Amino acid sequence: MSLNRLLYLVFAMLPLCTVGQHKVFSFDQVQSRNDFQEWGKTELLSDQIVEFTSDKISLNIDRSYQLTIVSKTNLPDKGVIYLCKDDKANPITVMLIDDVKMYLYSKTKRFLINFKPAKGLIQLADMD
Repeated sequence: MSLNRLLYLVFAMLPLCTVGQHKVFSFDQVQSRNDFQEWGKTELLSDQIVEFTSDKISLNIDRSYQLTIVSKTNLPDKGVIYLCKDDKANPITVMLIDDVKMYLYSKTKRFLINFKPAKGLIQLADMD
C-alpha cells in the first residue's frame, strides 16, 4: 500500500518539476543602448516569443539567437542571470527579472525586452 502512495506522489510531482524548466514569454517591443550607454527609443516589432528551457534560450531580436546556457545564477527577487554561448561560441549574458523583463548583453549590443502580460501567452497558445 505504501508503494502505491509513493508512486502516486512521484507521478503527481513529475509535472511540477518540468514546469520550472520551460518558460515562454511574448514581446513586441525592444530597446537598445547606443554608444553612450543610453537606452534608445522603444522599437515596435511583430509579435515575438522568447523560450527558456533547462539548457537553451531561443529568441529573435536583430537576428535569431539560439543560445546554449553555460551557467545559471539565481538572484534575489526572482532574478536569474544566464551566461550563454551563441551558435558561434560568442559569450552572451541574459538577465531575466521576475518573469517580467529581460536584458541581453552581447559584445557591443545591449537589449531590454519587456514581456507582455501572461494573458497574451494564453491567446498565443490557443492559435496553435
